[in-house]
Amino acid sequence: MPVSRLKFPTTLKGVLHQHIKFYILQYPAYKTFCRARLNKSILMGDTLKLLRDLTIIVGIYLYFIAWVYIHFYYQQFGISTESVRIDYNSYLVYSYNVLTSSNFLYWVKVVGLVVIIRWLFLYIISRLKTKNEFFKKTSALLSNNFITVFFTTIRQRYALLPLLIFMVAVFPLLFRVARDVAVKNYRQDRMDTRSLKTIQFIFRKDAGPLSPAVVLDSLLPKDNTFYEDIALIKKDEQQVLKLLGESDKYYIVLQQYPYDKSVEALPSGNVYFINKQDILLSKIILRSL
Repeated sequence: MPVSRLKFPTTLKGVLHQHIKFYILQYPAYKTFCRARLNKSILMGDTLKLLRDLTIIVGIYLYFIAWVYIHFYYQQFGISTESVRIDYNSYLVYSYNVLTSSNFLYWVKVVGLVVIIRWLFLYIISRLKTKNEFFKKTSALLSNNFITVFFTTIRQRYALLPLLIFMVAVFPLLFRVARDVAVKNYRQDRMDTRSLKTIQFIFRKDAGPLSPAVVLDSLLPKDNTFYEDIALIKKDEQQVLKLLGESDKYYIVLQQYPYDKSVEALPSGNVYFINKQDILLSKIILRSL
C-alpha cells in the first residue's frame, strides 16, 4: 500500500494504529517475525506449565515413598511417626534412600526392559510386515483385535485416562519398595549400630532417680525391672546408647547388645524416651572414620 493512500486519523491512538498497520503491510518479514515471537512465547509458556505439572507429580511420589519409608522404619523400633520430629522438607532426603536402593533399581530395570522389548517387537513387525506374510498377519492381528480396538477407543475418548490409571497403579509398587527398604535398613542398623550416633546425658538435680545427686540404690532395689535401665541412662560409660530421633519433648535412644553373627538373629534391645526437661546437657559422640 503506497503511503499516499493512507488515511491518517486525527487522534494519537488512531495515528499509531495506522502506522503499525502500514509497517506490517509494507514489510511481510516484520509480520513473520511477530508471529514467530508469539509462537515462541506460547511454546515457552507451555513448556513451563509442563515442567510445573511434572514437578508437582514427582513431588507427590517422593513425599509418598518417604512417608512410607519413615513410617515402617520407626515402626520396627516401636516408634510412631507422629512422635518423631521430622521437617517436611526433610522427606525428600529420606526418599533418596529408596530411590538409590537395589529394590527400586531392580524394578526400574524390569520396567525399562519391558518397554524396550515392546518397542523392538513393534519395530520389527512394522519393518517386516510388507516383506513377510507371517509378520503381515501378525500386524493385522495386533491392530484389529478386540483388546487393541477397545483401548484405542478409550484412549481417543479419554486421553488422560490411561495416564491416570498408570499413575494410580504405580502407588502400590512404590509402597512395597519403600516398605521393604525400610525393613532392610532397620535390620542393618540393628546388626551394625555404628551408623547411629552415640549420645550421653547429664541430668538436672530435680530429675528424680536420674539426678546425679541421687544414689540409685537408695531409691530402687537392684532386682527392680528398671534399675539397670536407669543406671545405664545416668552413666553410659560404654557408650551403648544410640540416638534414633527426637521430638519436641523427648530424645529417643536405642540400647542393645552386640550382634552375634553365629546366632543369626537380632539381639534384644530397648528403646527409651528421655524427657528433655530432665536433661541439663546432651552430648553426641561422632565416631572416628
